[in-house]
Amino acid sequence: MVGKVGNTTDLTIGRYAGLESFTLNAVGVESKELAIYNSGRTADIFSAKGDSGSLVWHIKDSEAQIVGQLHSAQNKGGLTSNHISYCTPGWYLLAEIKKKYKYADFYRTEWAV
Repeated sequence: MVGKVGNTTDLTIGRYAGLESFTLNAVGVESKELAIYNSGRTADIFSAKGDSGSLVWHIKDSEAQIVGQLHSAQNKGGLTSNHISYCTPGWYLLAEIKKKYKYADFYRTEWAV
């Protein structure tokens, strides 16, 4: 189970199977995606228009861990609600930030004064 706080849908819970998808388009641009499903058949949707950019996270050992950053979703069979939401993997985002800011510290729990 994963969660996110979105601008449109506020706090929602979804299901992440742990699989990553890598695609390559016709011009050679690689895309890395994670699929997040709604938490159940009758459950509220995980995301809606306006939630893009939200961090998707899960709780492990009482601490939140980044799963990814939400960027799009797809509905099912013409429904108005999203069935699958997609996010960029957190490991990829953190690696890209580290390339530009090599001293970035994502997991600090204490700060020197």
